[in-house]
Amino acid sequence: MDKISFNEFTKLMADNAYKSDTPSTGSFELTPLCNLDCKMCYVHLQDPSVKERMLRKEQLIPLIQGAIDDGMMVALLTGGEAMTHPDFWDIYMYLIEHGVSVQVKTNGILLNEENIRKFTEYPPFRIDVSLYGCDSESYVAVTGMDAFETVTKNIRAAIDMGLNIRLMITPSSFLSPWIEQTMTLARTFDVRVNVSGMLLEPNPDTGRHKSEFDLSNTEVDKIMEMKKEIFFPDYSQEDNEIYGHSDRPDVSEKGLYCNAGRTGFALNWDGTLAPCLAFPKTVISVNTLEKGFHRAWSELNEAIRNFEIPEKCHSCEYNTRCHYCPVSHSRTADRHLCDEAVCAYTIERIEMANNDNNTENKGE
Repeated sequence: MDKISFNEFTKLMADNAYKSDTPSTGSFELTPLCNLDCKMCYVHLQDPSVKERMLRKEQLIPLIQGAIDDGMMVALLTGGEAMTHPDFWDIYMYLIEHGVSVQVKTNGILLNEENIRKFTEYPPFRIDVSLYGCDSESYVAVTGMDAFETVTKNIRAAIDMGLNIRLMITPSSFLSPWIEQTMTLARTFDVRVNVSGMLLEPNPDTGRHKSEFDLSNTEVDKIMEMKKEIFFPDYSQEDNEIYGHSDRPDVSEKGLYCNAGRTGFALNWDGTLAPCLAFPKTVISVNTLEKGFHRAWSELNEAIRNFEIPEKCHSCEYNTRCHYCPVSHSRTADRHLCDEAVCAYTIERIEMANNDNNTENKGE
């Protein structure tokens, strides 16, 4: 019998799901509440009424079952802090018992001995732990709380118990003074590390604004170069390869190319179904409490397939190297227009990739 690697299997699964518009991967934003107060968080709310309004297991599990019935095989549990949801373990176990591959995103505070034991008994595919600094001072500056010792102790304990841990670092203006030390610390855990190069515009009801914590393109480039040096030789170009690719078809007038709304979805804490966690709700979203999962997914998928690509993209010379994303263009996506600043940065990165490729070819 022919065998394929796990990566080949997941790619094959994603390709087949895309062709049939099957919701194979779901993200569940269980709560916007958190036990930290990160200054760059795009979702965290402090309104106490949220506790009464966010979905509980009695509402969530039928929606989860609907997603499973429609083909979901992979689920991400996130927040806010997903593990603060009062029904977290009931939801987690429902997914595990129904054969879904589960990923959990957490800030690590509740990754204590008891919860590590539960995860060890019923292992998730992976636990993503956010690392917000390299010491107490940086943690307070970024999150408003000195959780450094607790988080790093829990990370080490989870790794020692054999759990699949990935560390997540989100650069921002608040973390800037410590970004190199934080990446250096992350390297010592000897696990995979993801350093995000993209900050999201906070949801309107958070009261936060991206301009308060954003980084310049030059700063992001420096951080990505620093990432290469710190994580070499384990560094992979995977996150930035988009700029070097030229195998996309020309941009059509309708339909997005990514998997959001085609194979993936995000169910938000209030029952709103979106193409992905960061997708602007004012552009595309559907209420699952009114329509149920199956109907909501159908409407969401149709909206994505018929999304009108900005007219500027149709004749752009970079249209086979650039993927129009309403998340990146969130300020203008509801009008189906490009954000000129985003276009300029993308073109700059494409040209950098061209120059790198030309240099490598000459070297050969």
